[in-house]
Amino acid sequence: NRLLKSAMSDSLGDGTGNPTEAQMRLYERWAEGGAALSLIGEVQVTPHYPEKPGNLVLVPDADLSAMQKLAKCGSVNGAQIWPQLGHAGALAHGPISTPKGPSPMDIEGLRCDGMTLDEIHALPQAYAQAAALAKDVGFGGVQIHAGHGFLFSQFLSPLFNHRTDAYGGAVENRFRIIHEVIEAVRQAVGPAYPIGIKINSTDKLEGGLTTEEALDVVRRIDTTTVDLIDVSGGTYF
Repeated sequence: NRLLKSAMSDSLGDGTGNPTEAQMRLYERWAEGGAALSLIGEVQVTPHYPEKPGNLVLVPDADLSAMQKLAKCGSVNGAQIWPQLGHAGALAHGPISTPKGPSPMDIEGLRCDGMTLDEIHALPQAYAQAAALAKDVGFGGVQIHAGHGFLFSQFLSPLFNHRTDAYGGAVENRFRIIHEVIEAVRQAVGPAYPIGIKINSTDKLEGGLTTEEALDVVRRIDTTTVDLIDVSGGTYF
């Protein structure tokens, strides 16, 4: 069937980035219930910018046997399970991280530092590494999170991205890091492994990503090797 359980931040990890038995059973039940694909929301590619303490973290020193068990549980009944690869950026959980976005910001409800070029250039390898681990432990594909106000959504949004270098300004530049990540992920997982992406149709914020710009982003994604575009909208503001 074509039923997809969309990504939700279930926050059922053990607090150190690894899955729990309760999380494994939850995704097993969704698979048993008939979902063709379940997406695990907010699986972080680095432990330094989590959305919540209960996020999974897909890095080499994670409990990969537990990740493998989660992948197996979510794959019963012919189903697939994919991690949604994310980085909270300016929305990183303050008590356990130092939020950083495309640009420094200090407004009500949001304070963050801006990322350096070196930090931006490190992102493709971080995502590629996480995607390769996802494939190795048995997840059926990956989704890159570029919506809902998290890091790549922030790069796409002129409200949050005030950069004047190659990663800011026109839509082409604001999309650049996402394009670089897609290419790195594809190289890491090979031509046949599914890659999806979630983007906003609009930020629903004055000065944010517009529907016209989102359509431009979709056209740009269509020139890449992405297999699935999940269109959502809005942010946590």
